[in-house]
Amino acid sequence: MYSLDVNFLNDRIERPTDGGGVAARRAVVQDDPRPMYVGAAIGVLLPALVGGFWLFLQSQTASLTARQAELDSQLATLQQAMQEVQNVEAQVAQLNAENQALAQVFDRIIPWSAILQDIRSRVPAGVQLTNVTQLAPEAVPPPPPPADPSQPAPPPPEVPPSRLEISGNARTFAEANDFMLLLQQSPFLDSREVRLVDARLVDSPIQTEFVGEGDRPDGLEVQLPKVVQYKITAGLTPRPSSELLQDMENTLSVGLPARIDQLRKLGVVTP
Repeated sequence: MYSLDVNFLNDRIERPTDGGGVAARRAVVQDDPRPMYVGAAIGVLLPALVGGFWLFLQSQTASLTARQAELDSQLATLQQAMQEVQNVEAQVAQLNAENQALAQVFDRIIPWSAILQDIRSRVPAGVQLTNVTQLAPEAVPPPPPPADPSQPAPPPPEVPPSRLEISGNARTFAEANDFMLLLQQSPFLDSREVRLVDARLVDSPIQTEFVGEGDRPDGLEVQLPKVVQYKITAGLTPRPSSELLQDMENTLSVGLPARIDQLRKLGVVTP
């Protein structure tokens, strides 16, 4: 038998491949020094840029720190000035409160001369005024302390206005009642608090005497008619004195109106 042995390798033609050209070009490219220069330049410029930016940030930080210190100094000065302004405002408020309290004291005073003159001018014919007494005000219990000690204490209660007791004699019950009605019209008294609390028929308090020569005739007795003994209570008006200036001037009481008028000019008492 025969065997066929063909060797095709001997007949292969050597051809240049593309890979060889790429490798050659790559070799050529790797031998070019420009990438090295570019890399070196980037390696130098990048730290320089970073260092320059860092120096810029440091400069800005120092500038901002100095500005902050300046603003803090100005703020401290302004806070001190504001504190002084608040202290002055507190002192002014305290002075205004004291002035208002003083004005209220004057505004709640009614001269007794004006009250007595007004009462006397209202006594009708046939009525005798014997006594005018100021009654002690009723005691007002203090407010209970607050349950929470941190809370401010309640203000003290206001003192009730003074009360008067007017007593005397009248010829009849009608005249005593007329006197009470006239007192209710007084601007210095509270009309709701004027009351006729007692009226009774009593012997006349007038004492008779015989003037002349000789003794009193035997058996002669002088019996005067009985009179009505009355008692009226009244409370002073709650109106401030600044509203009663004309009434006080009508009673020729000019001292307090002059003071209140001066306080009005100063702006302490409002019209």
